[in-house]
Amino acid sequence: MQYKFAIDEDKLKEFYYEPYEFNGHRLYRRVLILKKSGLLGEIASYKLIDFIVPDLGANELLPFIKPISDVMIQRFLLLGRGKMIKKSFWFGLRGWAYIGFLEGEEKLFNDMRREFKEALKMEEHQ
Repeated sequence: MQYKFAIDEDKLKEFYYEPYEFNGHRLYRRVLILKKSGLLGEIASYKLIDFIVPDLGANELLPFIKPISDVMIQRFLLLGRGKMIKKSFWFGLRGWAYIGFLEGEEKLFNDMRREFKEALKMEEHQ
C-alpha cells in the first residue's frame, strides 16, 4: 500500500495562504506586513512573503528567486529534508530569501511547518 499526500487548501486559507501559479506549478502564498513601533508611533514597516512549495526542489526553485519591490524577506518552504539556504539581494539592501524544508530544524520556519503539517492529508493508493 502506498500513500500520497494531498493539501487541504481550505486549511491553508485559514492561515491566509492563497493558491498561486508559478511556471506551471501550484504554490501557496501569503503576504504579511510587519511594523515596528516606538513611543512616537510607527518607525518602520516591511513586507514578508511566505511560499509553500509542494512540488519543486531547491535546485529548480533557486534560479527563479529574484528581489521583489518593497519586500524585505521571502521564505520558501519545500517538502523533504535539507539545510536552510540563504540568498541576499544587493548585500541585503534589496531583501533576503530563505529556503527551508518541512523536515528541517531552523526555527525561522517553525510557524510555516506547523501550518503546512495541519493542511496535509494522506490518501491511500493501491
